[in-house]
Amino acid sequence: MEQAHDESTAAADGAGVRSVAILVVYFLRKDTDQQLVQLQLDRIARHTSVPYTLYAAANRATATTRGLLAATPNVALCDVPETELRGNREHAHYLDALVQQALDDGASHLVTLDVDSFPVRDDWIQSLTTAAPPASGLAGILRAENGDVALPHPSCTFARRSFFEQYGPSFSPDSDTTPEFRRFLRTTGQAGDTGIRLGYTLWANDLPWGQLLRSNRHDLHYLMAGIYGDLVFHLGAAARAILFRRDLEHSLAHRLSAPLERYPPRSPSVIRTKKWLLGRIRNGAEQRLISQNGEIAAVICNWLLADPEGFIAYLRAEAPRPDLPDWLDRLAAVSPRRPG
Repeated sequence: MEQAHDESTAAADGAGVRSVAILVVYFLRKDTDQQLVQLQLDRIARHTSVPYTLYAAANRATATTRGLLAATPNVALCDVPETELRGNREHAHYLDALVQQALDDGASHLVTLDVDSFPVRDDWIQSLTTAAPPASGLAGILRAENGDVALPHPSCTFARRSFFEQYGPSFSPDSDTTPEFRRFLRTTGQAGDTGIRLGYTLWANDLPWGQLLRSNRHDLHYLMAGIYGDLVFHLGAAARAILFRRDLEHSLAHRLSAPLERYPPRSPSVIRTKKWLLGRIRNGAEQRLISQNGEIAAVICNWLLADPEGFIAYLRAEAPRPDLPDWLDRLAAVSPRRPG
């Protein structure tokens, strides 16, 4: 393995990036989603001026998507063991495997992207390097508009290899069950999500990190279609049921059933009963929110794929907005607003 360069100096001046490993887990299941994958690949190639390899885990992608990835220069389609985990835990499983592969291959820096996130500036890697404080060498998206306070989000988390070598963090969304981790959750109020253990590592070692905040001048939704630090775009609606934490905070069904959710069950039968009751109470509200967000996401995604340049320019307030359905404004207006 190649020896790492003086990474602290590189972080201080924004230079010295020898090789970047871009880590992406592809969950898209429909061939029609290939347009989004192609857009991401094109934007990475366009805006990345340093040597890079995109490490792709595509165990549950379609054959068409896997073929596209395999045929794209600078993409390594990785053979990652399957897992029965689903949701955020599955995402973390594949990211952890990609991190190890990139470290084994000698990458000097690692950056995660979601399947629907991509750079929007030519100097994105250099700017991330500069944004990462020398003490940690880490910078990433902080989705403050979704209530995050201490979690680098995997739609873009950038770090020197030494961060992973020294601390060995996992992307798991779960607690490590230690009292100190529980104190971290209580102290920060951070909710669990992919990347929570990176946040804990930073907190436990008193390490600063570069926070990329939402920089949109125009919003179509409080969370979807965000640009962060004017460096990275994240659609936020491609590989999951479109239901967000902040949505649930504004749901009457979820607020009224919160005491039940906090009740600590003491037997398997009580656990099953609690889960069933919460589902009965909350399912209707969740399905309405998913449908509402899905309508917004469809308009956003169609515009993005039809005119990527104009779409990004609109979010930056550099271009006028085209005619969009009236209901888009109405639905966006009732969404919880981002801080500030």
